[in-house]
Parts: sequence; C-alpha cells; structure tokens
Amino acid sequence: MKEWKHLTFEQRKVISSGISHNYKLREIAEAIGFDPTSISKEVKRNRDSITIGKNISDCKRINRWPYVCTGCNKKYNNQCFFTKYKYDAKSAQNKADINLISSRRGLDIDSEEFKKLDKIIKAGIDNKKSIYQITIENKNEINKSITSIYRYINNGYLTTKRIDLPYAVTYKKRKHNDKYDYSNNNIDRTGHTYLDYLAYLHKHPGVYVWQLDFLGSIKTDANNILAFILPNLQFVLLDLIKNPNQEKVVAFFDDLEERIGTDAFLELIPVILTDRDPNFTDIDGICFSKITGEERCKLFFCDSYVSSQKPNVENMNKQLRLFFPKGKTVDTYKRQDIKNINETLINRPLKSLDSYTPKEAFIKVFDEELFEKLF
Repeated sequence: MKEWKHLTFEQRKVISSGISHNYKLREIAEAIGFDPTSISKEVKRNRDSITIGKNISDCKRINRWPYVCTGCNKKYNNQCFFTKYKYDAKSAQNKADINLISSRRGLDIDSEEFKKLDKIIKAGIDNKKSIYQITIENKNEINKSITSIYRYINNGYLTTKRIDLPYAVTYKKRKHNDKYDYSNNNIDRTGHTYLDYLAYLHKHPGVYVWQLDFLGSIKTDANNILAFILPNLQFVLLDLIKNPNQEKVVAFFDDLEERIGTDAFLELIPVILTDRDPNFTDIDGICFSKITGEERCKLFFCDSYVSSQKPNVENMNKQLRLFFPKGKTVDTYKRQDIKNINETLINRPLKSLDSYTPKEAFIKVFDEELFEKLF
C-alpha cells in the first residue's frame, strides 16, 4: 500500500521561492521529491486571493502554471480587473493544517482542539515524557485516547513524528564494552549464582529484589552512573560515581544504610541481583553492615552476558538513554543533575502502577519518612 506524504512547511517555502523566481513546475517538483501533479494541486488548493474582481476563469493565465499572478506584467495594471492570486508558504501551511484536520482520514477533532493537542504532545515529548504520561498529566485538557494519539502521530497529523518518540528507532546489535576487563573476574560466587537466586526466591516468595547496574559510558569518561532499581515499583536510585571501583560501590551501600538506618535497610533491601561487573565483586563489603558487622542483604549474580536475567535494569537503562544518549560523555554532569533526572523518573505516572508514580507507589508500600531519607 502506498504511503502518502504531506508537504512540510519547508517544502512549501521552496515552492513559493520557485514560483517567485520563475522556476518550471517540474524543476520545483524534482527539488522537493514530489510529483508535478501534486505541486499543481497544492498551489491551486492553497493559494490566496488578493483582490476581488471578475471570475477567475476569465483570466486564462490563472488556469496554467504557476496558477498565480506572480510574474504577470499586468498584475499591477489598473486595467486588470481579474481576481489576483498569490502563493504564500505560511498561509498555505495553515490552510493545509485545517484541511487535514477536517479530512476524512480518521480525525474527529476541530481545529482549535487539534492545535492545543499538538502543542501539549510536542511539549511533553520535548521533555522526554511518554504519551501515557502526557495524557495522564493533562487529562483535563486531552479528551483523546492514547490509541488515537498514536494514530495521529503515525499518520503524520501532529508535529511530533514517530522518530521523536522514545524507543522508536531500531537498535543495533550490542557490542561488548571493553572499557572494563572481565578476564580476571574469576571470584568465588558459590552461593551467589543465578541458580542460587532462583532457589532463594522459591523459599522466600514475594521478597523485594533490587537490581544493580552501571549505565555504561564511553571509554574516556571518568564518571559512570549507578542505577539501583526496585522493579515491583519501578523505583530507581541513581548515583554519579567517579572512577568506579569496588570500594566506591560498597561506600554507596554504607552511605545508604547510614541514611535510612540498619533496620530500614534490612526491610527495604533484602536481595540484590546484579551482573558480573568487576566493581560489584566485593560480596562481603556489599552484604555485611559496616555498622553492626552482620549480614544486611543477599547478593546474587546473573550469568555472563545474559541480560534477560535482569530485564528491569535493561529497561531502565533504555529510559536513562533518553537523558544520557549512548556515545555521549557523562563527565559534564554533576551530582545535582543526576538527582534532578532521578526525581523526574520517579515522578512519572506509569500505566503498570495504575497511573501512580513510582514515588507515590513507594510511599504507599513503605512510608514518606523513609522516602525522604533516601533523597
């Protein structure tokens, strides 16, 4: 099935300029990649009348290219009483928008409502919000379903295009990041393997499991972003760590315990699941409290290169890439920047949480005092 394209404002400016400079119809069509017939229809449909005179059919010039008075020597002659026409890109774009809205291609929305919707969706997407989040936050102003909005986008009705949506692009096959050396990562993980993790879950159903990962950065970066996620609530804690190593990862958990207290730590973080990153290999440092010397959590490792064993971290990494594009440095970010992004992530209403935000869900399950200690 042929995919129909709409002329853009930039293409209409090319048409207007081409007419002004007496370009041939075919030359303009080739310049913007459209059929000459489409250009003819565009000019005749969206041209403006300048003055009102005799019927347009009385002027033979108007019935052939360029279908407007541009270039006509009699345009300003007082003896010309025909209706005068011009083609203006901005005016043509406005007319095209209105025609599109009122067309029978599935749009059941008036012009003003459409413009308002378009503005809201674009502002939300520019702020890296999902369509679902935008509709929830603007439910009093948007009376269209999420399905309808996606249809508008897919059909090219809105300023927002599919490529602007999160995760709309095709992913390349993941390459192994050799920034970290995994060759000497042969520590003893007896009792901490993924099989041990599954056995533990079988004995302790419903236990809270946090997933731990580094976002990953370019080779020259000194900084990296630690993501600590509670998948049940889509709740995430982010931290910016300079020159990551085992000691700094342990320090992250020691600081966390000091802020919320040992008892709260034991309740909140009973199990951690992570990959085999060398920075996570100090099992005792992570699992045992610096305050009491006793075990504060269980730590388990996924099998090598099996990202599907911790899909929630991979999904969160995908969301984080909206803020930290792959191949871009994170060294320019400060801790406050990371905190701001963290707060943005936990304040998004999510469909999976019945329109609650991760923050609201966390407070509902635990309490607000514990949340305040985390941030």
